[in-house]
Amino acid sequence: MIHKLLVPTSNSLARKSMASDPCFPVELEREIFETAALLHPVTIPSLLRVARRVLVWIEPLFYRVINTDSQAIYSAVKQAMRTKEADFFRQSVRHICLGARENDFEALLRLCLDLVSFAYISPQGCPELLEMLKDARGIQRWSGSLEDLFGDPSAIDLGLPIFRTVTHLDVFDDVNANTILSAQLCASLIALPALTHLCLNRSVTVEILRRLLQECAHLQVLVAMWSGRIQAMGMVATHRRAGIVDVRYVVAVCDNYWADWDVGARGGTDFWAASDVFVARKRRGEIEESCHLLEKW
Repeated sequence: MIHKLLVPTSNSLARKSMASDPCFPVELEREIFETAALLHPVTIPSLLRVARRVLVWIEPLFYRVINTDSQAIYSAVKQAMRTKEADFFRQSVRHICLGARENDFEALLRLCLDLVSFAYISPQGCPELLEMLKDARGIQRWSGSLEDLFGDPSAIDLGLPIFRTVTHLDVFDDVNANTILSAQLCASLIALPALTHLCLNRSVTVEILRRLLQECAHLQVLVAMWSGRIQAMGMVATHRRAGIVDVRYVVAVCDNYWADWDVGARGGTDFWAASDVFVARKRRGEIEESCHLLEKW
């Protein structure tokens, strides 16, 4: 494996590496180190000690994905916030997951203006996030509770500029036909101009499912996600009896959501990518159109 060849095995080797000239053309050497870091993120701390030039290349990749629930990563982030130029975060950070509440979330988010994906866990509510993210641009993937984000179901407004570029939206809220939130959500989701992938969690009524499949103009995949197989199979059976056979509809079983989110942020196969493959196979006739259950990827 590439990273095993490059990571020094002793302090003396590390000092020698730092003093030596590149053994390969600089462009090739950089590509090798960056590829190793992207394929094996756990090796990045070791790679940073190989040589000064490698640190310059690789350090931005360490901050590419930030999960504030990872103590090791977030400690490094807070240290970097005190020592790095503001542009470092804008150029480096592409994916953020906010976990436990911290006093410096606002400072972090205001530095990360070019995010690709944003996720948050909000047991105590987080309407202030909208203000923190007002200058962010180009967010494509969004995961979290919209009721917590806006503070009240009637206040949900996906017409805000930050949502105009969102293609993949994972809604943590319970959605059923008997709540104000459901009606507000459906209208807002249908109006999103770039939405191609939508995930709803737990039970989804037939009425809501049909409306979203019919009225979301650019929708390619609609996922209903469960953490347990039995509940997922129950939903599949209910919707099959109701005549839901749309090839875009997927019922996914995912028992470790945040691990899956991290895999996707790092370019691996997450439930979104797996759902795309699943739907494509249905379109090619490799899987029955009425098959909705996706369990492994």
